[in-house]
Amino acid sequence: MKRFYTIWSLVLLFLFPFSISRISGQPIILTPKWTAQAQFAGYYIAEKMGFYKEEGLDVHVHHPSLSESSFSFLKSGRSQVVVMNLSYALMERASGTPVVNIMQTSQENSLMLIGHSPLKDLSSLQGKKIAVWNHLSQELLDQIAQHYNLQIEWIRFNSGINIYLSGAADICLVGSYNEFPQLAECGMDIDSTHILRFADYGYNLPEDGLYVTEEFYRQNPETVHKLVKASIRGWQWANEHQEEALDIIMEEVHRHNIGTNRYHQRKMLEEVLRLQVDKLKGKRTYQLSREGFNCAIKNLFPENAQNNNIRYEDFVK
Repeated sequence: MKRFYTIWSLVLLFLFPFSISRISGQPIILTPKWTAQAQFAGYYIAEKMGFYKEEGLDVHVHHPSLSESSFSFLKSGRSQVVVMNLSYALMERASGTPVVNIMQTSQENSLMLIGHSPLKDLSSLQGKKIAVWNHLSQELLDQIAQHYNLQIEWIRFNSGINIYLSGAADICLVGSYNEFPQLAECGMDIDSTHILRFADYGYNLPEDGLYVTEEFYRQNPETVHKLVKASIRGWQWANEHQEEALDIIMEEVHRHNIGTNRYHQRKMLEEVLRLQVDKLKGKRTYQLSREGFNCAIKNLFPENAQNNNIRYEDFVK
């Protein structure tokens, strides 16, 4: 009888290999908001080092193309978990898509405006052509322009620094962890008088966070908890083992044929980790603070009844 059960088990394994393998972990697709780079190191590490598997989860990181948003993956059901900017997520929530924040990595804003001419203050943006990324919330940009009574021609682009180097725009939006060091790597020494940081003008909005739909959270609260736990562990490991983390990052960028180098990815990782520290608490909390949430609401929906429809308790899980 025992031999019969053994043979029958082998038959089942042969006929239904996928069904049996799925029992060991719940399949989840996690989509970053951009192509492979150190900005998403914690998730690569959690997958590579088996932190997700230790929580009983089968998580795979799938990147979007340059022309796709991570939100489109969440909305279409191609991904269960995505990385999004806080401003982008709040605008989608205000538009009726019930997304919720389950983890916040970025605590400080990385956005900088770099001009070919000196930028004294935000009035220096008047009448200028400003290049901004496609994935950045237009509502945030419009609110800044309206608040300072600025007439600006926004030029949308996908990535890189060529639009700045070519002079196609007067001013270019860059990130402190990516495009800004790229300019330095090209031999450019950007004078501080040519730089405006969003954070210095009341727009210190936290950026990257992990998001799921409200329905997914409601149906899988324990799964979400385990995923967040493993993701935090991945980021902590990246901070404590930066050279080993870079090995994993470089494997990922090479696998996706991304043109970059270890030096740039090191600079990016160092800056991303710096931006994760909550200055008020002096540590990485991995949570969206009420202060960060309120800052975003204030800047995205000034004097707008919409802001009353998004409560911190409903948005942050």
